[in-house]
Amino acid sequence: MKKSVLLSISLILVILIFVVLTTGCASLFTPFIKIEIMQMLNKLGEANVEGNVDKIVIHYTDPITEINQLSEETYVTSLDDKRIELEEILTYYNCLIDDFSNEEITILDKSNATVECDEHSKFQDLLDETIYEYIDRVKLTLIKVEGDWKISIFFYNSIRFIYKSLLSIPILFV
Repeated sequence: MKKSVLLSISLILVILIFVVLTTGCASLFTPFIKIEIMQMLNKLGEANVEGNVDKIVIHYTDPITEINQLSEETYVTSLDDKRIELEEILTYYNCLIDDFSNEEITILDKSNATVECDEHSKFQDLLDETIYEYIDRVKLTLIKVEGDWKISIFFYNSIRFIYKSLLSIPILFV
């Protein structure tokens, strides 16, 4: 009887070791990784609503790549330029809502993931008090840098540009 119990335990351990070696442990930690990513998106949304540029840019890699899937235009921006862009946007707009939902998270390995989710954003023009609201299905490529998940590539579908006559340049919402 004792031999059969030991053999069963040994077999289970061999299978567990095989699974760990073949998957690189990533699948064992997938639920925790998904929670980390959802927490990061929540913090990014909160930072946008707070209008805190420092808290926003910490969620991006340097540089950040943004791709408009409708026009196929690609923008590669340094964090310094992104900071300037955000400060300019926040001079004219107040973010009222920035929520991420319906996340489809794919863990590629322990430091790479993709996320497809709905981003619900609502902004108020501080000059004429016009409200702009959209829900966009966005795709994000994330990498883990020094223990934190960061957005390296941001794909979006909607037209996220609002032309301000004062600036005569497009403003890209985050």
